[in-house]
Parts: sequence; C-alpha cells; structure tokens
Amino acid sequence: MLLNEFIATDIIEVGISWFDFYSIGHICFGIGLFLFFSLFYTIPKRKYGSIPIFSLLLVFILTNICSVIWEIVENLVFLDLGWKFEDRADSWQNITTDILLCAIGGLGTWLFAYITFEKEKGAFAYYTFGLIGFGVWISVFIVLRYLTFQNSPMI
Repeated sequence: MLLNEFIATDIIEVGISWFDFYSIGHICFGIGLFLFFSLFYTIPKRKYGSIPIFSLLLVFILTNICSVIWEIVENLVFLDLGWKFEDRADSWQNITTDILLCAIGGLGTWLFAYITFEKEKGAFAYYTFGLIGFGVWISVFIVLRYLTFQNSPMI
C-alpha cells in the first residue's frame, strides 16, 4: 500500500517507510544535540561576558553532522553488531527523512534561541523551552511506538 510505504503502521515497515516511530525520535535528537552544543554559546556569554566559543550557526552545523554520523553508525556498526531493530538496514528514504527531521529539531531550537536571546530573556527561558520541547517529542515518540506495536500482527 502507498500509505505504508510513506508511514510505517506495522513492525515490518519500520526502517523501510519514509516515516516510522523512530523518525519522531530524530526530532528529539536534533533538539537535544542543539541544546547540548549551544552550551558552548550560552555559558561563556553569560558567565564571562565574553564572545561565545560556538556561534549558533556552528551549533546547527554540528547538530547536522552528528545526525549524519548517527545514521552511518546505526546502519553499519549497529547492524554488524546485531543491535539494529529487526536486523536490517534502513532504506535510503528512511535515512533521508531521519536526517531532515533531526535538522528540523535543531532548526526549531535555533529559531527559539534567536527569539529568546534577541528579546534578552536569557538562557533559563531557552533551556526550559528546550527541555519541555524535548519531553513533548519523547512523549509523541512513545505513543507512536506503542501504536505501531499494537498494530503489529506479531504481538
């Protein structure tokens, strides 16, 4: 079915379809990576009043580089070690979507960082938003994972 090639609704479609419940986790990954790397922007700026070690553009670039590295490790190393879900490599469509969703998570966090720091709200509001956003997306991931497993005839 066309819908199942686009959105995985069953266990056997995970990693093959463009989107699956792990795809949502990549938004979380993008948010988390951006939040982590942005520490090199916020801490020096706030604590020492000096120029940040990283610019927000570099933080976004590092987020995307880590996303690509993750997909390589996941589909080569984890597959070789037998740690990969269903012991099969992701399709190129799924890998592409995962990388783009990680970038979207990082981009959304960057946008909020820009808005927050332009309005001089400070790092507390930025990291509070980031952690809340990360938690919301983790919740969406858990719900979608549950629904996918419930729909599977294997269970």
